[in-house]
Amino acid sequence: MRAPPAAPLAGVLALATAAVPAFAHDGHLHDGLAAGLAHPLGGVDHLLATLGIGVVAGLVAARPVGAGRESVGARVVLAGALGLVAGALWSMLSDRMPGLVSLPGGIFEAAAALGLLAIAAALLRVERIAAGGLAALALAVALPHGWLHASEGAGAAFFGGLALASAALYAAGLGLGRAIAVLRVERARWVAAAGYAAAFGWLASAAFR
Repeated sequence: MRAPPAAPLAGVLALATAAVPAFAHDGHLHDGLAAGLAHPLGGVDHLLATLGIGVVAGLVAARPVGAGRESVGARVVLAGALGLVAGALWSMLSDRMPGLVSLPGGIFEAAAALGLLAIAAALLRVERIAAGGLAALALAVALPHGWLHASEGAGAAFFGGLALASAALYAAGLGLGRAIAVLRVERARWVAAAGYAAAFGWLASAAFR
C-alpha cells in the first residue's frame, strides 16, 4: 500500500516531458485574471516549480519537531510571494532606477530552468534542509518567473490569478510531500528528483535548438 504517492508524481513528470514547448514563457497570454489562473497549467515550468517546492515543504514539515520544520508552510508561501514581487519590480524598474542592474531575459529563462535542478537537489537532501533554507529556495525559484512575466507585460490581475493558482499547486504539493513522508515511500522522492533533473536537461537542450 506504499505505492500510490508515486503515481501522482509520475503523472506530473510525464506531463512535463510531453509538453516541452510549454516550458518557455514566450507565447503565453498575460492579460487578466483568467490568464493568470491558467498559466501554471499551460506553463509546465511553473507547474513543476510550484508543485516541487510544495512537495519538499511537505517532506520537511513531516519531520519530527525540532528538525527544522517550524512554520515551514508560512515561510515558504511568504518567500515565494516575495520572489514573484521582487522579480516583477526588478523587471519594471531596471530601466528607470539608477544602479539597478538590467539583465537580458535569457538569464532569467536559465535561472527558471536551474530552479528545477535545485528542486531535484532539495528532494535528494531533504533531511538536511531547514525551514529558512527552503524559504530561500522558494524565493530564488520564484524570482525569475516574476521577472519574466512582468517583462512580457503581465499586469496586477494576471499576477493575482497566478498567485491563487500557485497557492493551490503548492497546497497540493504540500499534501503529497506529507503523504510520502508519512507512508515512507522513499522511491517516490528519488523518482521525483530524477524527473526534475530530466526536466531541467530537456529545457536546457531546448534552449540551444
